[in-house]
Amino acid sequence: MRNNTQTQHSDRLLEDFDRTAALVRPFVASRLGEEGTAALYRSARENYAEAIPEIPRIEGLRARMLNTFLHITAQEVAVYLALKERGGTPAEAWEMCHEAVRLRMREFPRWKRWLSQRVMYSGFMRRILRRREQRKERARFGDFEVRYRTGDRSDFDVGVDYLRCGNLELVKKLGAPEFAPYVCMTDIALSDALGWGLIRTQTLADGCSHCDFRFKRNGETRISSRTRDVQQTIEQIERHETRRD
Repeated sequence: MRNNTQTQHSDRLLEDFDRTAALVRPFVASRLGEEGTAALYRSARENYAEAIPEIPRIEGLRARMLNTFLHITAQEVAVYLALKERGGTPAEAWEMCHEAVRLRMREFPRWKRWLSQRVMYSGFMRRILRRREQRKERARFGDFEVRYRTGDRSDFDVGVDYLRCGNLELVKKLGAPEFAPYVCMTDIALSDALGWGLIRTQTLADGCSHCDFRFKRNGETRISSRTRDVQQTIEQIERHETRRD
């Protein structure tokens, strides 16, 4: 039996899901129509409610962002599984998920974006990461395991290699391993909105040994996938967004 704390936590996550669904509803309706959109929402929300108990909770201040990513991942898988039941493809689901993240990030306060960049690219942060890199330190946060990189500021400023990924493990647990390489592409909208200047050429979900996150101050987002269908979807979305803008 769930206690009040668990119930309140679940209610908050479902409220967040509803907020995102409301924002992306016109986009989904343009693909599925109003009836199809309403049916997809109901099914996806049920999927997400069932998934919430499966979402790991990582303790500690440094893990706060990772917990947010896990919640986003569970939402995206819920949408994919609902669309899959209707005969939809991973690529079709991903277009909806990408648009949802893009719209949510429009609401992200500018001062938080500014602060995020200031901290990420500060000399203080570089010194910390360089010490960890020199010690060959590996940090564990739940199902995540990372090692740190620092660049010479020509190719990149700071970096992280993900040796294990909690998002990938969660996608597998929720029964959608084929959707994992798409979920990794959430970082496109996040990098664009937060000014990460993220460069990434490989992921664990693509079958690689690690995910190579490289961040370049004032750089452009350059994320690619080694899974052909995912890369084609990325390029298709980029073309659509260019025409729309």
